[in-house]
Amino acid sequence: MAWSGRFDDFSTYSTTDDNRKQRNRSSGGSNSFGTTASGVPVKINEITPDIPYVNLIGSILTKDGPKSIISKKGSGSERFLVSFALRDSPDALINCTCWGNEGFITNLAQSFNIGDIVEVRNAQVQSKSVNPNDDRYKPWTPSGFQLNLSENHSSVELYSGWDLSTYNRLKHVPTRPNNDYYTLEDVWPARDITTKTGKQTRKCDVVLCDETCSNFILTLWDNYVEFALNWVPRQTIIFAADVKILHNSYKDCMSATADSKTVFTVDPDTPEGHILYQFVKSQADMGSSFLADTDRSEQDPELSSIRDVYSVEKVKQWKAAVSDQEQSVHYCVMYVYVTTFNIDADSNTVFKNVCSNCKRELKADTGFICTNDQCPGSDPMATDLSGPTVEFNIWLSVSDHTGTLDYCNLQGAPAEEVLGCKATEFQSFDIPRKTSSKWLYLLERCKVVLKMKKISTDFSTKTSFRILSLSKPQATEIMNATNFKY
Repeated sequence: MAWSGRFDDFSTYSTTDDNRKQRNRSSGGSNSFGTTASGVPVKINEITPDIPYVNLIGSILTKDGPKSIISKKGSGSERFLVSFALRDSPDALINCTCWGNEGFITNLAQSFNIGDIVEVRNAQVQSKSVNPNDDRYKPWTPSGFQLNLSENHSSVELYSGWDLSTYNRLKHVPTRPNNDYYTLEDVWPARDITTKTGKQTRKCDVVLCDETCSNFILTLWDNYVEFALNWVPRQTIIFAADVKILHNSYKDCMSATADSKTVFTVDPDTPEGHILYQFVKSQADMGSSFLADTDRSEQDPELSSIRDVYSVEKVKQWKAAVSDQEQSVHYCVMYVYVTTFNIDADSNTVFKNVCSNCKRELKADTGFICTNDQCPGSDPMATDLSGPTVEFNIWLSVSDHTGTLDYCNLQGAPAEEVLGCKATEFQSFDIPRKTSSKWLYLLERCKVVLKMKKISTDFSTKTSFRILSLSKPQATEIMNATNFKY
């Protein structure tokens, strides 16, 4: 299926261009390709109007295609292309378009991916198009030029020179000012789909979060799908430039989608990127390790004795009102909708390993050995102890008319009661069965009994929201609830 769009750079190499290149190849001295006879590449910022052809080395920022275009200047013949953005320094980016027959372009597109370092040879220099429609399909670049590559006279090859590390460092430098950072929460499985025009493509959804939002959906297509599969949940930070913001009618929320203009910087090496990483790491630890261990030693009241009904706003007010130096525990009931419940997602957000003796969480970096000095499981030489136990450790969000409360922890026995099985049994379920269990509660009105706890240590202050009970309430129960704290 040919794409019927229009580019001003469709007319690429003329016969005059080819003859001029042949003369320069045989001249033996300096040539018109923007390099010396030894073929030393130039820098993007060194390109000038009097250099018709260049060799460049740089990092692949984006990749679009392969696809085809119908020529409107001739007999309606079909040409094929793949385009990409190239970068060789923090402030130097340029768009490139490769033209050729279907087989050549298909093979070329398969030879490199986003993030690869490549050497481009014999690329034709062209001033940027004055057609504003052309910019709709290409990433923003500060360069006043763009490059065209011919099947017969140009090449794109993976680069492996001595200065490869210099170009690799560019992957972590944002292409725009340092703001609007998001960290990755989850990558949903990629899937193959067929568009309305019959085109085969790939799609996946990524859930992003930052200090203000825990579940913002970003949709990726085609080449970006493979790129995103290397992102690690709750570890990868991304800077996304030029994403399109849309209203998702199915989920009734705002979301984003990446297109041919979008540029991603992974794990940006900036103060803002490091701060956000530390924030997410602290949120992931919330409710586990120290806070969870102290919960184990506390005796919670009977659920029936907890009667104060709080809204989401009231819970946030409680958190703000308790000083950082104060250690406080409070219990409440909430009537809310469950708005995030990713029990069919990555297992790192659903399960945890705990000591079978004292129930303290065990970490991979300690070899899953208990660090509780008072527990016999802390002795690595002990032989009469059972191994780690798997427990539920689910993070969810709840919402009402006053807002959303993120990072609520549902673990242990309360989670087993909600899902009707042990964690080890749930691990064996296939994805459709896990998803079916999720939709029993997702977007449903639920009664939540919440334990709110703030603890100050020598290094930080943390607040946990642990769910002691989650159930479907009766309508009369909601109407008769007393002691509302709205």
